[in-house]
Amino acid sequence: MKKEDLKAAFDKIQIDPNAESRIIKQVISRNERGMDKVMKTLSFKRLVPVMALAVILAGSLLVYNMLPGRNSGMMPEDGIQTDDLGSGREDGVAPVTDQFTLGDRYYTLLHEELREEFGLPAQVNENDIGRRIDTIKSTPDKSLEGKEVFEYLPAGGEAVVVVKRENGYQLFMFYSFESYNNNQDEDATAYLRLYGINGPQDIKKVLFIEYSEQSKVSGKLNVIGELAEAEEIEKFYGYYSVLKNASDKYFEKLFGFVPGNVDPADITIDPAEPAPDEVNAPDKINNESSPEIEPIPGEDAPAVDLPAEDTPAIAVDLPLDLDAPVSSDTSSSSSGMMDVGGTASGSGGSAIPSSQGSAGNALANPIGVRIYNQNGVYYEIMYYPNIGFLSRYEVSAEFADFIHAYIK
Repeated sequence: MKKEDLKAAFDKIQIDPNAESRIIKQVISRNERGMDKVMKTLSFKRLVPVMALAVILAGSLLVYNMLPGRNSGMMPEDGIQTDDLGSGREDGVAPVTDQFTLGDRYYTLLHEELREEFGLPAQVNENDIGRRIDTIKSTPDKSLEGKEVFEYLPAGGEAVVVVKRENGYQLFMFYSFESYNNNQDEDATAYLRLYGINGPQDIKKVLFIEYSEQSKVSGKLNVIGELAEAEEIEKFYGYYSVLKNASDKYFEKLFGFVPGNVDPADITIDPAEPAPDEVNAPDKINNESSPEIEPIPGEDAPAVDLPAEDTPAIAVDLPLDLDAPVSSDTSSSSSGMMDVGGTASGSGGSAIPSSQGSAGNALANPIGVRIYNQNGVYYEIMYYPNIGFLSRYEVSAEFADFIHAYIK
């Protein structure tokens, strides 16, 4: 038989209609019996917990998707979710708050510890509010814009001022001048007047404080000298009040410092390395002021007076964690500016590792000079005996002898 004849024979085969009907019924019957077995296996008692779990999962997903910021914080372009719950900015940098400027002066919130140390009342009494100083126009904190600033009589000067806010009054303290942030400074009289000191009679006392490992461990100020007598204070005021800004000379001495036991002729410089003047010279430093107030560092160590911007990475051999913060000519450790190029803080900046660099030796063994007004508000500046500077003021030989008579 040919292949074509075999194919034609198969094409003629057809299913009997009755047989087709029987086959369909058998298939349907088998499917029904299979479903009965499945339903018997999945009893109602077993289905209840499964259905309940499904409902709980569906409800949880619904609630999660309805959370504030869940959808609004999602960037469709890249699928990255940002923090839209108010805990921070997208770049992870906390906004600067509780700071403002008045003219060329920078202020920050006065913390409770300092308020107590200054002996100021816990509550601001309206009877203690003096004249209106100004309205806040420059601040990174939008909630302070347009707020009025008043004199605070218990402080005895404008180093501590009152800001009127919606829910009451807040105390703010001075921590630096704009010139200081630009690697310059004001004359000593500007700081004295800010703290209400217009003559020796306005100084209550002067403390000389040594910052050492022992004081760090004990957590107490190591006061090594004190001026309390009117004659001593008058002599100190005569020396200190005439000091002028010498920032340029200060940085020149700082970065060109050679320890006293080293002969400059013995110093050799590797020609492959840049000369110290090329690396550290003050005129290489960017002196442009920042448009915003920088956050204040923490309160751990004595301040180190280095340039405000582009400071070379120089470690300084200073105590790490001290009870009394130090500041530049502005405020003291507790009261004010940290002497580290403009940013200020009550106690100074973060811990600084020791080093044998020239700047490290120049600023080694600093002595804090804390000046109190008659109301108990003080500021602290650092005396660097290795270079003969009191903060950024060059002291005369007579003034240095006067200081050393109390710190021996």
